[in-house]
Amino acid sequence: MKRLKKSLKWIGIVMLALIIIGNLIIIVSGRYYIYKGIANTYMKGHIRPTIYDKDVFTNRIVENGASQAWIDSPDLGSFIFSEKQKTRVELLKPASFLVAWGDTIIYEQYWGEHDVNRLGNSFSMAKSIVSLLVGVAHDEGLIKSLDEPVANYLPEFNDEKKDITIRQILNMSSGLSWSESYVSPMCDVAELYYDTDDRDLALNRRTIEEESGKTFRYKSGDTQVLMYILKAAIGRSVSEYASEKLWIPMGAESEALWSLAGDEESNEKAFCCFYATSRDFLRLGKLINHNGNWNGKQLVSEAYISEFSSLAPLKKPDGKPNNLYGFQYWIYNGLPYKVSYFRGMSGQYIISIPEKDLVIVRTGSGVEANWVNTPEIQDDAMEGHRTEVPAYISIGLTIMAQAGGS
Repeated sequence: MKRLKKSLKWIGIVMLALIIIGNLIIIVSGRYYIYKGIANTYMKGHIRPTIYDKDVFTNRIVENGASQAWIDSPDLGSFIFSEKQKTRVELLKPASFLVAWGDTIIYEQYWGEHDVNRLGNSFSMAKSIVSLLVGVAHDEGLIKSLDEPVANYLPEFNDEKKDITIRQILNMSSGLSWSESYVSPMCDVAELYYDTDDRDLALNRRTIEEESGKTFRYKSGDTQVLMYILKAAIGRSVSEYASEKLWIPMGAESEALWSLAGDEESNEKAFCCFYATSRDFLRLGKLINHNGNWNGKQLVSEAYISEFSSLAPLKKPDGKPNNLYGFQYWIYNGLPYKVSYFRGMSGQYIISIPEKDLVIVRTGSGVEANWVNTPEIQDDAMEGHRTEVPAYISIGLTIMAQAGGS
């Protein structure tokens, strides 16, 4: 017992020392946002942000208008996964799984506290929404060219960054410094998520690390730059623009929310944090399936959607051709037909299969690893995509087949 008490005493001393050292590091480095991060993750039993973080931040409403309800299949609820598919889906802690075929929802299931009316965080699916809005602004002539310098819109780029173009920001080949880790609280993306001075981090503090326009490197900071370009071009908030150009004309059934970096006057955290229902997320996939056209009205030009959903002619960091990314949007070429998708941290997906007029939405809190080729198994189309993506596509096709599709 005496030895146990002594051990516990030393454990307590070590823990106290670690806490003191940790606080000193935060104070000396000025990274006070880490306190907010700890309070809203570890102190709540999480290791990272969740899809229910909206109350952690101030939010701006993305208003909807007259709703256009989905058609519910008369057989909704009767189509099923195989046991193997069900096991794989449920191992990854799902919140929702929906499949829409044309204008009809043929599968819809929710888990845990999620339901048809619950708003969930898009995480990085928001990047693709920002890109679509850039496309709208370009269509309207508010952004003159995708190949003009960012400096035409943002004074912070009138330095060594003056030659970087909007296109290079769109396809994440900016060459700008950025640390994108979802584990380290000291990385740039964690600071961008929890701190309030997003403009300084996203615009002022970035330096050129490599030649622009050559290499695709995923950087949330690039999307925040896009938001500032867009705001300068349209002269109002990105949320207002999203409401007018997407959410209202698409007939969203519920208001969405976009989390802000600080108070009510601050800017959207454009790289993440667009909150919507799973049924409304489906609409974005349908928009892509129809090349930017919504029930006869062209919301985003077909020309822009074509570039948005095509692989950018870049190299990946390993020197291989880019097989992943377009304009802030993911593309998978492992099937005989085109598949593209919105993707967010912790497994948020809106998957579009235009040839089948099929959309799959999956939200939740678990993912598998990115595919990496090995000497034994080579799949270049999959490399860099999460390994669950083909499984979700297969499930969607299974459900469609049960509904009479092929």
